[in-house]
Amino acid sequence: MPQNWSVKSVLQTLRQSFYILGYAVARLIERPVPGRVLFLSDSHSQLVGNQLALAQELTRRGYDVRSVLKNGLRARRSFPTMVALCRLMATSPVIIVDDFYPMIYQIKLRKGTQLLQVWHASGAFKTMGFSRVGKPGGPIKGSKTHKNYTAAIVSSPSIRTNYAEAFSLPLEHIHATGIPRTDVFFDQELVSHTAQQIRAELDIPEGKKLLVFAPTFRGNGQLTAYYDYSLIDWQDLAEHIGTEYIIGIKPHPFVSGLPELTQTDSRLRDLSGIADTNALLMAADLLVTDYSSIIFDFALLHRPTIFFCPDLEEYVAARDFYYPYEKYTFGPLARTHKELVDAITHAAKPDGTANEFLDFFCASCDGNATARVIDQLIAPYAGEPAPRAKQS
Repeated sequence: MPQNWSVKSVLQTLRQSFYILGYAVARLIERPVPGRVLFLSDSHSQLVGNQLALAQELTRRGYDVRSVLKNGLRARRSFPTMVALCRLMATSPVIIVDDFYPMIYQIKLRKGTQLLQVWHASGAFKTMGFSRVGKPGGPIKGSKTHKNYTAAIVSSPSIRTNYAEAFSLPLEHIHATGIPRTDVFFDQELVSHTAQQIRAELDIPEGKKLLVFAPTFRGNGQLTAYYDYSLIDWQDLAEHIGTEYIIGIKPHPFVSGLPELTQTDSRLRDLSGIADTNALLMAADLLVTDYSSIIFDFALLHRPTIFFCPDLEEYVAARDFYYPYEKYTFGPLARTHKELVDAITHAAKPDGTANEFLDFFCASCDGNATARVIDQLIAPYAGEPAPRAKQS
C-alpha cells in the first residue's frame, strides 16, 4: 500500500468499484468514437452554464454531444444508466465536467482521453480543493480528487496558479481561455432582450429597478448548506427601498427555503425558479451578495454591487479566500442591516476599482471564450465529427 493513503481514501475508491470495473471492461470492447464529447454532472439535471454554452456550439459544429446528468450527490442512477455511463466514457475522446465529480477521479482513463474541467465559477474567490489541505472541508490524505484532469480553464492568466494549486495539477494544464458562459454578456442586443423577458416574467412594474439578493451558502458543501435570512429585516428593507426597487431573492442552488415575506409582499420576488443566472443578472440593476463568485459575472455588466457580510471574520476563518477580501469588494461593504439599507439607498455605478478587479480576475473574458475552449482544448482531442447525412 502506498504511504500516501488513508482508510477514507481507500473507501473513496471502493465506493466507485462498479464504475472502475465497468469502465475497464468497456474500454476493452469499445473504441473511441471520433467527434464524441461527453458532459458529466452530479449537480444539475440539465446542461447549464459552461457546459450548455459548449454543448450548443459543439452541436452546431456537428459533434456527437452526449451527457449523463443527475441533480445532486444524493440522487441515484438506475443500473442501465450506470452501464451506459461506463460505455460512454470508454467511447468519448473528450469528457467534460464542471464541478466536483466523485466517480471520475478513481478511474484510470484511456490514454489520449481529454478530461476537461470547465469549473462553474469564474475568478478565484473562496479556497477550494487542495488549497484547503488541513482545513475543514479540505481533501483527505490520499485523495485523488481533481488530480486526473488533463486540462482546466480559468477566466484570467493572473489566477492560473490558484487553480493549479486547487486541483493539484501542473501549471501547464491550466488554460486562461476565459469562461464560455460569460460570452453572452458581450452581446448587447441579447442582454437588452433578455432583460426585458425576465422583467416581464417577474412582473416588474415600469419604472421600477430590480435588486437581486444572491448570497452564497453557509456550511461545508451541498449536503449541509444553509443561509440565515434573519440577518435582514425584510419588511424594513421593503419599506425603505420599495418605491424604487423590486427585491428579488436568488438562493444558492444548495439552499432551500426563503423568507416568508416573499409569498405575501408584492415588493419581493422569489427567484429560485430562474435556472439561468446569467439571464437574471442581465435584468438586474443592482446586485447584493457576499462571498459568491457571481460577482465576476455581474462585474462584466458594469453595474453596481453591494457586499453584505455580517459574518466576515467568521467566514474568512472557516473558508478563507485566495486574496484579501478587499481585493474583491469593488462596491460598498455593509456589515449590518442598517448599513445595507444605506448602501442600497446611495448605490452608484462602479468606479475604477471595478476595472482593476476585471483586469485581474476576468482578463480573458471577452465574448470569445466558447470558441477558444473548443478550438484549443476539445477539437484537437475529439477528432473530426462524422459528416452529417444529406437531406433528401
